[in-house]
Amino acid sequence: MAPGLLAAAGAWCAPAMSQAVSQAASQVTGPTVNQALVPTESRHEHEHEHARGHGPDHRHEPGHDHDAGSTPQALAERQRLLEEGESRLRAGDAEGARQAFEQAALQAHEAHIELGILRAQMQAGNYRQALAFAAHTAGVHLDEVQGRVFYAWLLNLGGQEAIAAQTLAQAEATAPGHPMVQAVRRGVQSGRYAAEGVLLSTPARLAPFASGAVVARGARVVSSALLLADGRHALAPQSVLPASGSIWLRNGLGQTVAAEPDPQDATPGLGLVLLKLAEPLPTPGAMVVPLRDAFAGSPAYALDYTPDAAGEAAWPVMRLGFLGAPIAVASAGPAGSAGLVGSVMSLRRLGVALPGHGPRGGPVYDQGGRLVGLALGGEAADSLIPAGALRGRFGERFGQQDSTPRPVPLAPDELYEQAMKTSLQVLVGAP
Repeated sequence: MAPGLLAAAGAWCAPAMSQAVSQAASQVTGPTVNQALVPTESRHEHEHEHARGHGPDHRHEPGHDHDAGSTPQALAERQRLLEEGESRLRAGDAEGARQAFEQAALQAHEAHIELGILRAQMQAGNYRQALAFAAHTAGVHLDEVQGRVFYAWLLNLGGQEAIAAQTLAQAEATAPGHPMVQAVRRGVQSGRYAAEGVLLSTPARLAPFASGAVVARGARVVSSALLLADGRHALAPQSVLPASGSIWLRNGLGQTVAAEPDPQDATPGLGLVLLKLAEPLPTPGAMVVPLRDAFAGSPAYALDYTPDAAGEAAWPVMRLGFLGAPIAVASAGPAGSAGLVGSVMSLRRLGVALPGHGPRGGPVYDQGGRLVGLALGGEAADSLIPAGALRGRFGERFGQQDSTPRPVPLAPDELYEQAMKTSLQVLVGAP
């Protein structure tokens, strides 16, 4: 862990928890995926305001309780608050869970309480805030390996693989036989970012709880999908959807809705299906697509969910790369259809090395957070359906057009936070 992080983290205290979390969200971040592509002021520095001499300077030893927080009554109240926080998370009430965990944190400065706060932040879609607070938890509670593993997982999801590897190596050095450390190591090595087994246990559960529509027993995650700008439609790979049977969509906040093919979507050609949601899902605000398709070599971020036979809720994984050269694929659609050139549809090689293999289906963004297309899996390599073909095919549902040639780059953690809502899991049940 960086010395600046450790020095800063030591200044944290439970009575200032709420204020500190907010300060950390704006002050603490980690190294970017590719710092050359992000402005200096957007880079993660792993520094807290407290390290600069600002804010309270109440120091705690790991696991130390205030005397008042160690009485039987206080311990019972703290346990009640922790149980309430877990109950609210399971019900999808991230704000209520955060408040319960933070009330518990006012009584004791302990890692397992902070992990509850972290999970509430993630379930609310506040990735940047969670990443900042996870840096504190990992840096202060050195005797609690779960905090480091949680931090490494969040870093890896957001594409910061190098610092994630360092953090996980520190956890392994501290507790090489810890089941959670070993499970995360296996997941990273295999490219499988679907939490299972010990990774689904509290307090360091590495996934959101599912809320909303209840999926059928045996439903499985088969691909990713893209939520469109209206929040009521999504695009998913046609190859994974059954001819009959139920379909559900779930975002990175665990919010789940039923879906079905839109009967108005009758034009073939892109290998995608337009799905109509039974209830709208939240969008991150105005969704924008560039006026012209991105060119080969453009930096891009791609999102994906790991296929999962257990159908568990998950957070998406994001990777950075550079868009590949155009390729041509024969299309079954009629000549002249939207997004088609004669009988051939133009695609690009994705150029972003997403972990594992699968049908993909998640969004691809440029540095400014504009949607440049949708990723599709292939036997040889993944490809990109450009935004121009998608907008021409699906119209205004696909968002506003932006003619800015070089938009202001977003920090990777900001882009990931946006994509927690726009990238979806596709679940299917038995026919």
